[in-house]
Amino acid sequence: MGEEKSSRPRINLIKAHIDAIGAALRRMTKPPMTLMFPDYEEAWPEGYRGFILYDYDTCIGCSLCAQICPARAIKMYRVPGDKKMRPGYNVGRCIFCGLCVDICPVDALSYSYVHDEVYSEVKPMNMDPIDWTLWSKRIKEKEKSAKPKLKPVIDEDVGLRYEVVKSVEGEK
Repeated sequence: MGEEKSSRPRINLIKAHIDAIGAALRRMTKPPMTLMFPDYEEAWPEGYRGFILYDYDTCIGCSLCAQICPARAIKMYRVPGDKKMRPGYNVGRCIFCGLCVDICPVDALSYSYVHDEVYSEVKPMNMDPIDWTLWSKRIKEKEKSAKPKLKPVIDEDVGLRYEVVKSVEGEK
């Protein structure tokens, strides 16, 4: 059998290794491009859609949120002692489209800037109205963290770098 010629061009492997090592050494003199989580948090833009938060006391039980949800992440529940049906939330099904927030006539639903909850089981991701209310309060507290907020900026010399976001007067 004859030797087949490869259609791939031959690469000088030693030169390629030296180039890679040189690139790594040049990069070592520059600051890191990573966000030092959890010491810092990324500042999200206005209108960012994280988890959906629920205010039980404001809700009128109209069920529009459950009707419009394309992922069926919102389901109506009968709460003992309450005459109205109330919405529950399944975080695992939510696609963060925000239609429920847009359609709510009394603004009982709102967006959160938090989007990084971790669950080891599926069951806690499916919340009835009471669980959703308590969970929403916990997420709101998490949003008020005193960690410095950073925003990514593209720098032609360095690449990606982070700058501290100046806080608005009156905010902590």
